[in-house]
This record gives sequence, structure tokens and C-alpha cells, in this order.
Amino acid sequence: MRFFLLLIGLFSFTTYATDIKEVRNQYRYAKESEGNAEKFYQLVLKMDHENNNILSAYYGCALTLKASFAKKRGDKISFFKQGKKLIDMAIAKDMNNIELRMIRLSVQVNAPKITRYFKNIDEDKAYITKNIDEIPSSHLREFIKGFVSQSKAFKK
Repeated sequence: MRFFLLLIGLFSFTTYATDIKEVRNQYRYAKESEGNAEKFYQLVLKMDHENNNILSAYYGCALTLKASFAKKRGDKISFFKQGKKLIDMAIAKDMNNIELRMIRLSVQVNAPKITRYFKNIDEDKAYITKNIDEIPSSHLREFIKGFVSQSKAFKK
């Protein structure tokens, strides 16, 4: 029985590792087009985003991207508010998660000023800069370094 439970645990972890890599890969290109944003949204939607803090934040990010491509003003507002709420709830649960900070920073840097969702830019930028070399996962470290090199938040 223990072996069976261990096998299920290993399978779940392996599946999550594969899923999160795919989410990160899709995230990098999501804002480039409405099609990419929808593909990213559909990917995160089918995952266990309700029981995983990081996936929940990516789902929030996907909703804010849907807002940017929505045609109706009401949809823009609704998607953005839902996405912002999910991201902020994820960070409230784990303030020291650098990936969550990166997600919020990416949304805040690109959010229209009218949303008033920009108050954590300096805080998140400083947190990422200070902690990026301490990330134990080389995959995550390289992913976040890639974000830093492309983000207008880190450009002078």
C-alpha cells in the first residue's frame, strides 16, 4: 500500500513538473496575440488551479490577458478584477514566492493606469532582484532571469 501511495505521489509530482513547465512556456508568449492569450488561458483553465497557489496566480494572469483582448468594456473590467484578485490572494498566502511576485509584476507593469494596479511594482522588482540567485530550481531561476531580461520594469 505504501509503495502504491509513493508511486501516485511521484506520478503527481512528475505530472505537475511537466505541467508547470508548459504553463511557463506558454506564459512567455501569451501577451503577443489574442490567440496565444486564449491558448494560455485554456491550458491553465484545465489544470488544478483551484488547489495550487502558483497555478491560481497564472490563471489570474490569464484572466487579465483575456481582459486586454476583450471587446466589451464590462468583460474587460470583470476579467481584470477576477485575475487581479486571484494573483493577490496567491501572494497573500505566500509572500516569499518569487514566481508569484514575478507574475504580479508582469501584470502590473502591463496593466493600464486606469486599473490602478501598479502599487507593488517597486516592491516586487526589489524582491526579485534580491532573491533571484537564491532560487534552488535551475529551471525556475533561468525562467525568471529570462523574464527580467525582457521586462520593461527592469529596463533603464
